Amino acid sequence: MTAKMTTRSAAYAALLLLMLTYMVSYIDRMALGVLQEQIKGELTLSDWQLGLLSGPAFALLYSLMGLPMARVAERRSRSMVLGVSLLVWSMMTMLCGFARNYAQLLLARAGVSIGEAGCNPAAHSLIADLFPSSARGRAVAVYSLGAPAGAFFGAVIAGWLAHHWGWRSTFLLLGPPGMILAVVIWLFMPRPPRGQFDALASKPAAPPPFATAIRAFFGNAILRQLAAGSALIVLVGYGISAFLPSFLVRRHGLDLEAVGLLSGVINGAGAACGTLASGFAADRFGGGRPGFYARMPAMMVAAAIPCFVFGFLAESIVTCTILLTIATFAIYTYIAPVFAQLHNILDPSMRATGASIMYLVLNLIGLGIGPPLIGLISDYMTQVAMARAGGQGQLLDCSASSAAKPFCQQAVGMGIAHALVVISLILAVSVAHFWIAARLLDRQSPRRR
Repeated sequence: MTAKMTTRSAAYAALLLLMLTYMVSYIDRMALGVLQEQIKGELTLSDWQLGLLSGPAFALLYSLMGLPMARVAERRSRSMVLGVSLLVWSMMTMLCGFARNYAQLLLARAGVSIGEAGCNPAAHSLIADLFPSSARGRAVAVYSLGAPAGAFFGAVIAGWLAHHWGWRSTFLLLGPPGMILAVVIWLFMPRPPRGQFDALASKPAAPPPFATAIRAFFGNAILRQLAAGSALIVLVGYGISAFLPSFLVRRHGLDLEAVGLLSGVINGAGAACGTLASGFAADRFGGGRPGFYARMPAMMVAAAIPCFVFGFLAESIVTCTILLTIATFAIYTYIAPVFAQLHNILDPSMRATGASIMYLVLNLIGLGIGPPLIGLISDYMTQVAMARAGGQGQLLDCSASSAAKPFCQQAVGMGIAHALVVISLILAVSVAHFWIAARLLDRQSPRRR
């Protein structure tokens, strides 16, 4: 299919396919959080090791491979990049179910990250050529809806499957839907001309050298502040979502089926509403007031901090669920405004690379640091709680036959709760970065398209 001007209906059909692709990536990515308590028991892992599975094992290759995949997307068919990437990560998800030890599971998760690295750069490049600047906030929001939708369905489906058939069968059943979607993308995804809505581009410019794209991104003070603020949100948000199922099991004693449902509501419904609302609000109120694109997430993230703190410390599961859902809604208001500004600031010939650089920053800091940091803090806090309960600095005997087992369970629950409270406080620094970006946007309106 050759590049040609895309009709409005075809653009929205393509956006639906892109959203579904992103949703499948998050289903495969986030299912691990629901399954990790079963995995921890069978493979005898610590929270630190679980954090490595959710964080660096995924983030490092995902972030680094995104750059070469973005360069391919600047020069070759973006639908081809999407289709091949989807096929690879779906196959690697299935391989997770065959892992017999921690090293094998670590390698399989790394394979998932390599496949998923091609998704966002190609998708963002397509969105910028399917929609004009006045609609990009909404388009990015709809595409980004795939993340919370994937988090919801991934948690619910994985929780139900694991409850009935175990974690290995769950991974095996998650792969085939992505393979089917890959074929649909190869056959039906439009190939719009690059820069079709950009008045300055009478004909598509050749992709500039990578060093030029790097300078364009990091040389822009607005993008630097937006990237820093967003990375800290990802650090907190992804870390919390990775350990939320374990928190619900240890702190509130829920089974995996209930954990999957509540995790889906918090990470799925909360994030979905925040993502969509922010996209429409950015396009509705950001016209003529570019600072709104950063000021809105700054205020929402500030409001999320006390909701997270009191939510994790709440004794009632109802209160906990309500507060954590509100907090998740608030922090996910950053996605659409940030990427809409990125597409408005950067030249059409480097948008895929620019999106990849943004994801590199977000993922290396957020995915790479968040989960293992929470794991470390959780292990430490649990040890402290057990020592206090044991008296005279002695750890409790948590063997199955020990009368201290209820106290051990309480210590484990409080350990992870306090770890999640500590990590939530990092959001205060994110608020500062977004506020600085808002002031910069007010002073100098970026080049709009």
